Amino acid sequence: MADIDTEKLSETIGKVYDSAVDPALWPAALESCCGLIGATLGSVALYDLRQKTTRWGSQWGGDPHWMRLLEEKYAPMMPFWPNLLHEEVGSIKNTRQMVETLGGDEEEIRKRPFFTEWAMPAGYHDVAACIVARTEIQRAIFQLHTPPSRDVVGSRDIAIVNLLFPHVRRAVAIGDLLDMKSIASAAFEATLDTLVVAIVLVDAHGRILHANAAAQTMFSAGGPVLSTRGDLNTHQPGATAALKAAVARASLNESELGHGGIGVPIRGHDDRPQAHSIAHVLPLKSGTLRPGLALGAAAAVFVTPPGDHSPPPFEALAALYDLTPTEARVMIEIASGNNRAATAEALGIADSTVKTHLARVFEKTHTSEQSELARLIANLTPPISQ
Repeated sequence: MADIDTEKLSETIGKVYDSAVDPALWPAALESCCGLIGATLGSVALYDLRQKTTRWGSQWGGDPHWMRLLEEKYAPMMPFWPNLLHEEVGSIKNTRQMVETLGGDEEEIRKRPFFTEWAMPAGYHDVAACIVARTEIQRAIFQLHTPPSRDVVGSRDIAIVNLLFPHVRRAVAIGDLLDMKSIASAAFEATLDTLVVAIVLVDAHGRILHANAAAQTMFSAGGPVLSTRGDLNTHQPGATAALKAAVARASLNESELGHGGIGVPIRGHDDRPQAHSIAHVLPLKSGTLRPGLALGAAAAVFVTPPGDHSPPPFEALAALYDLTPTEARVMIEIASGNNRAATAEALGIADSTVKTHLARVFEKTHTSEQSELARLIANLTPPISQ
C-alpha cells in the first residue's frame, strides 16, 4: 500500500477519467499523476515493436527539443525493446527492474547513447512504466519519468502507479473507442447517438437511462448486452454481475473501481465470434467534467466487438472478478494443477506472495478449492479463450 493522500489520489483519478471524454485534458491528468511521485515527465506513449519508434499520445512536461529528439533519433536506441516483447498489461517496472529483466548490467547500460546523449541531458534518471494496452506490434505505455535530483523510483512509487494503472488503462481503452474525439462540448446523449460503438448510460443499480442508436440495435438483435425490463443484462449471470458490480462501485467511489469492469467478456446468444463483445465501464459521477454530462447516470457502459485478438485469460479474469493481473495469473496457474511452489517459480515471485494472492482469489471468486477455480476457467467464454 502507498502512503498517499486519498483526496489527492481521488482528484487525480477524476482527472484521468475526464480525459477519456475530452482528450485535451490528458496533460492536466498526467501532471497530477506526476505530482504524486515527484516526476517531471508523464506520458501515455505508443511504441511500435517492428519499426522501433515512439509516438507521444498524451504528454505533460518535457522540453519539446528533447521530446522531438527521442522520436526522431533516440527511440531505436532505447535498450528495453526486447522487454516490450514479453511484458504483459499491468507489468510495472522501474529502470533497475527493466535492466534485470533484460539480463544486463545497469552501469554498462547507462553508458549507452540512449542515456548519455538523451536521458541524462534531458533530465531523466529513472522511470515508473506500465503497459496499459498491447497489440501484436504495439504497446501503449503509461510512464512517469523522474529527475536525478530525487531518489530512484522505489516501492512507494511503484505502489502509486499500481493504484493509478487500472484507471489509466480504462481511460485509454474508452478514449480509443471514442476515437479520441471530445464529446464534452455538445449535448452528451445526442453526441453518443452519432458513435458506432454501443453505449448505455445506467444509474447506480444498472437501470438503463439512455442507450444510443448502436445500443438500441444491439438490444433488438438480442445482445450480447440486453435490456431486460429496463435493466442492464447479458446472457451470462457472471458477466452481468461483473458489470453491475463495477457500476455500483463507480457510483460510490471511482477510486475503488479497480480492475473490474475493464474489458468484461460477454458471450452472445450463440457461438458465432461476431456474437461476442467486450464491455468497459466509465464512471460519470465524479470529476469536474463528467457529472454534468448525463444527469442521474452513474456510469456509461461501452460495448464493442473483441477485435482480431481476444484478450488473454488473465485480463478477462481480472475484468470478471476484479482481480489484479498477478492475482489472475496465480488463479490460472493454480487452476491448471500447479501447486504454490510451482506457481511461484513460474511467475517469479515468492511462495508467501502466491499464498497471499491465492487467498484474495478465493475471496473474490467465492471459491475455496483448486477444482472450483478450474471449473471457473473451463467456463470462460470464447472472447477469452479460443
